[in-house]
Amino acid sequence: MAALNFLKGVNQGATVSLDGERMVMGRNAECQIVLDEPAVSREHAVIRKIQGKFYIEDMKSRNRTFVNNQAISARTLLKDNDKIKICNFLIVFQESSPKPPLPDGLRRGEEAVEEDNEESSSTVEATISTSSKQILQTQPAEKLAFLLSMTADLTQVLNVEELLPKIVDSLFQVFRQADRGFVIITDDQGKLIPKVSKTRHGKDEGPARFSRGIVNRCIETGEGLLSEDATADKRFDLSQSIADCKIRSVMCAPLTGRQTGKAMGVLQLDTQDRFKKFNADDLKLLMAVAGQAAVALENAKMHENLVARAGLERDLKTAQQVQRSFLPKKPPDLPGYEFFAHYEAAQEVGGDYYDFIPLPGPRIAVMIGDVAGKGVPAALLMAKVSSDSRFCMLTQPSPADAVYHLNELMEEAGMLDKFVTLGACLLDPSSHQVTFVNAGHNAPVLYHKANGAMTEATTLDQTGYPLGVMDGIPYEATTITMQPGDVIVLFTDGVTEAKNKQEADFGMDGVYAALKASGPMTAKAMGQRLVAAAKQHFLGCKQHDDLTVACFGRME
Repeated sequence: MAALNFLKGVNQGATVSLDGERMVMGRNAECQIVLDEPAVSREHAVIRKIQGKFYIEDMKSRNRTFVNNQAISARTLLKDNDKIKICNFLIVFQESSPKPPLPDGLRRGEEAVEEDNEESSSTVEATISTSSKQILQTQPAEKLAFLLSMTADLTQVLNVEELLPKIVDSLFQVFRQADRGFVIITDDQGKLIPKVSKTRHGKDEGPARFSRGIVNRCIETGEGLLSEDATADKRFDLSQSIADCKIRSVMCAPLTGRQTGKAMGVLQLDTQDRFKKFNADDLKLLMAVAGQAAVALENAKMHENLVARAGLERDLKTAQQVQRSFLPKKPPDLPGYEFFAHYEAAQEVGGDYYDFIPLPGPRIAVMIGDVAGKGVPAALLMAKVSSDSRFCMLTQPSPADAVYHLNELMEEAGMLDKFVTLGACLLDPSSHQVTFVNAGHNAPVLYHKANGAMTEATTLDQTGYPLGVMDGIPYEATTITMQPGDVIVLFTDGVTEAKNKQEADFGMDGVYAALKASGPMTAKAMGQRLVAAAKQHFLGCKQHDDLTVACFGRME
């Protein structure tokens, strides 16, 4: 009966009989042949029995399937003793009774290495899988003591920039023949970044002189690599590159991440003296060191990310407190009038703004605004708008002049591409008149107590450009007289554009429905109903935008 004989990988030494018509190989526990390693796809490859012959197909895996070192792209016939490579697994297909499992799985792996050497006639002495569980079993006591000591030292370092040089210094202590040591990391684009380049005498290598071909091969295969004489190694068509780097014997071990199962870099040691050579035991120890170094590196990066996140959260908390300080502490206390306001940012800080500005008279300016965008950039711009709005309302003769001058200040600051919508209302309680200026904002809703009607306080024709769109443009003002019981409601588009699970906007229909709902028709009650209805609309969804409501009404 045909079978698979595992030479490398966590299943090393195992034999699996091919007694089915279709046998899927992959990481999924439901596969007929489970390859439990993160780099393996959930369903990686399939072996089919067709008319007594066995074929293998790759199932569009991310790391591909290889037969006799050739990546397969279509259904491939398996012949006796064909070698199947899936990530760190090396498997031999046998049409008849397979070789009995060896008592020591490591010896089977070494046998495979010897076969590879015979086929390639290369001076590469070994390639070792990162998943080999027997790496440490053949190490002398002094090397095991070194590994334990180094592991203990590495766990004490949580700074990546301090950690990496310590790794190379530790390697020089145990590998006396090494002339140079490298820690090379891949960035998000896969570019090789030499983080540490040292010579035995403690000098930096300056411009890193390492062979990118050797490093790339180690990263791509995810296996440790050893070469007795790299300049004569037929597996590398890199003789000029290696000669330029003056490399003789070289070892390279991948820094394999626990989460991804992929190499995030390598440790490399090399010699420049032809009489200094590394052996297979050296590579095994370097693989063990690389495994511990990868854990330490991941822990250090995780610690740095946590520290950075904590710092960012602290900074955002401070920014949130600063932004809140720009908003009124409480509504105005103006006889005969009631005020209400609600502000809720979609993120830690937001780009919405409202204010109640006391003016001589006494009069009250009610302002509401919305910066295009959200988050920290929007919050910074809104801080400027808040300050400039107070200045303009206090120094300009009319609301229209104030909004015009506010737009000019944005132009002077070079911020005409960062537009802001703004609604400004000037309430004169002595005459009960309200003057509106609309710079591209939602029109305020006016509730008429006398007939129960609700209308928009400004028309589309009376709505000017948002601030920051164009300089030198005038803004139009319109004035109404508030009767007893009348209420004016201002809001940002975080209300009208609030989206539910079906991606439907709350819209102006939602605004009117909330304002007309049963209950007191006062500024506070209507504002609370509008906020509650908008939040109910997007319940269970992420808040789409900052939500701000400001209302004021003449009491009866």
